[in-house]
Amino acid sequence: MIKVVGISGSPRKGGNTDILLDNALEGAREAGGDVIKIRLNDLSMKGCQECGDCQTTGKCVLDDDMQKLYDLLEALDVLIIASPVFFSGLSSQTKMMIDRCQSLWARKYRLNRPIATEGKCSSRSGE
Repeated sequence: MIKVVGISGSPRKGGNTDILLDNALEGAREAGGDVIKIRLNDLSMKGCQECGDCQTTGKCVLDDDMQKLYDLLEALDVLIIASPVFFSGLSSQTKMMIDRCQSLWARKYRLNRPIATEGKCSSRSGE
C-alpha cells in the first residue's frame, strides 16, 4: 500500500488550506493509499539553529516533534505539502519544517546516504 503523508502548514484549523489538503488526501485514500495528515501548528518545533552537526551525522540534534516528521518522511511514498501564502511566501510553520529538513539534505548530498527507508524511491542510486 502506498503511504501518503499530507502536511498542513496553515495555523488556521479547518481553513482553505486544510480543506484543499483534506480533499487531496481523500482522493489518495479512495485510490487505496494509507493516508496520514499532519498539522504543523499542532507540533512543538524549534527553528534550525544552523549548528552544523547534521552535516557530519545526517541527523538533527534538536529533540522536538520534528523527530516524528523525520520518521514519516523517511517512510513515505508520496508527500503533499499545503501552505497558505503569507507575505508572498510560505507560512512560517512550513518554512520552519523545510529548514529543519537540512539534515535530510546533508544525509543525501554530503554523506551519500539514503534519505528513505530501504525500498523507497529516494534510496535508489542515481535519484
